[in-house]
Amino acid sequence: MPKPPTWLPFLGPPLAGVAAGIGGRYIEGFLPLIALAVVVGFLPIIAYHLWKRAHHRS
Repeated sequence: MPKPPTWLPFLGPPLAGVAAGIGGRYIEGFLPLIALAVVVGFLPIIAYHLWKRAHHRS
């Protein structure tokens, strides 16, 4: 299994902004947009750590 790219966790903030921008067209309310941005923002970080853990096991 290849090593995870080190830049992967840094995709979180831009992806959170894009998700909030796109979600603003379909979701009404401030708190649901914040929740969407937080979830999407943490996905690359979680994926990086899972990939890193799988890479260290092999």
